[in-house]
Amino acid sequence: MALTTNFSSASREQRWVDQISKKFIREVTIDISDGNPICVFNVPKSITAFKPEAYIPEVIALGPYHHMDPRLYHMERYKLAIAKSFFNQRYPQQENKKFQELLINKLKELDPIVRGCYHSYLDLDDNTLSWIVAIDGLFLLNFLQDYFVNLEGKKMQARDSILSRDLMLLENQIPLVILEEISKTIKYDSSEKIEDEVELLIMMETFCRTNSPLKLASISQCSYHATSHLHLLDFMYHLIVNNGLSDTLRSPQDEEEVANEDESEEIEVVEEDMNTIRDNISEITKIGLKFGIGGKILSPVQVIQDMPWDKILSILGLKPRDPSKHEGPIVEEIKIPSVSSLHYYAGITFRSTSRGIRDIKFVEEEAALYLPVITLDVNSEALFRNLVAYEIAMNCSHSSHSLSEFIDLVSGIIDDAEDARLLKQKGIIEGSLTNDQIAKLFNGMNKSTKNSKNKTVSKINNYYKKRLVVKLFKFMKTKLFSSLKVITSLSTVLLLMLLLLYSFCKFYGCSKLFGGSSSS
Repeated sequence: MALTTNFSSASREQRWVDQISKKFIREVTIDISDGNPICVFNVPKSITAFKPEAYIPEVIALGPYHHMDPRLYHMERYKLAIAKSFFNQRYPQQENKKFQELLINKLKELDPIVRGCYHSYLDLDDNTLSWIVAIDGLFLLNFLQDYFVNLEGKKMQARDSILSRDLMLLENQIPLVILEEISKTIKYDSSEKIEDEVELLIMMETFCRTNSPLKLASISQCSYHATSHLHLLDFMYHLIVNNGLSDTLRSPQDEEEVANEDESEEIEVVEEDMNTIRDNISEITKIGLKFGIGGKILSPVQVIQDMPWDKILSILGLKPRDPSKHEGPIVEEIKIPSVSSLHYYAGITFRSTSRGIRDIKFVEEEAALYLPVITLDVNSEALFRNLVAYEIAMNCSHSSHSLSEFIDLVSGIIDDAEDARLLKQKGIIEGSLTNDQIAKLFNGMNKSTKNSKNKTVSKINNYYKKRLVVKLFKFMKTKLFSSLKVITSLSTVLLLMLLLLYSFCKFYGCSKLFGGSSSS
């Protein structure tokens, strides 16, 4: 079997050798590991499988990962025009010469640092990579500057929303070490360079506060220096997870009893049986009412065509799969009752907190779950997914995967539009999305924290199973489980027999049997 490699030609192999040899020699004097760790990751297929389009830019590529994507290449002229205009504001004359001398050559000197920021091997020579990050970096700086000015002047455009979404994708990030180097390089004097770091931080904060679905920490709660953050997505991530002083979402394992996670599943089984019986009785009643009503008898072909085959096959468990439906990976959620179940069965209320995801808590004395306010729009799902993907990729032990746990919690308690409506009513969810859109958004989120023990979830489940109404459900399940199963089976068999009898009567007539004439 032929050996598979990353190189499609001898020239690419030589380019790789040249890059490695340069890095081997130059990294003796340039430390790229401590101050600038890998921060721009390829999102693994295990994450993108659930919704791959949420991680791919729609209109613009920034950085080397999606630079050669044919779908996005039409924006290259736009980026180039913006970058050139932004650079020419500083150097209006001899711009081409200055651009090459000042910026490209500087970035080529920093090639090991630039490459060290990216998770994947970049099959590009240093000159090509320098041009890519220079153009894209200038475009991003110009966009952040214009965004800040337009926001202050209340001049927002629909285009900004689409670009804002793409700017927050994990694979579309430009490392801030590159942005700061570009910004310092094109400044005239040292005073401008000192002020530039503060200016960049303010522009980033303005963009993040406008686009974040969650309230953010103040800059003082994060590091004040822009270079201590890795890129724009990283900056928003830390502003989110550092909002709030307490850390109640996740804490070390203590002696408190872990909740029985099967409790909500058991109740759902009972509810499913009750719903099946209800539906069967409804169908039996409808068919029974049709017997004895006069009308013409149909032909055998019409009878066969009119028979409710979908219902019959569904009852028998033989209904064929619909090939038009896409069968994607099964979304796994944490085991916790829905908002509706918590509210109606256990009397739990929901209250908003302004202190962020670290202040999520369940207060048993108040029967209240405190959640941060979530503002949702068309870009929120992509942003949530990329923030979680970044947290997982970075393995942020200092935050204990607090953002992933928050998304898991909200996805677990929102099952349908009614759950979304209740949270809207309590002021926890805001924004332009409908209740159905909100339910669809969170139902598509796969569980990220595979083995975590969320103390808040455990407390809620423990409280839920102790409530009187829930105990009643448990009693019904324990004492009447067999009866429910028998009733469900009998009603299903009766419905099936009535369906077949009704179809038979439509052809042969059952007036002698039922004292009247059968009709459709």
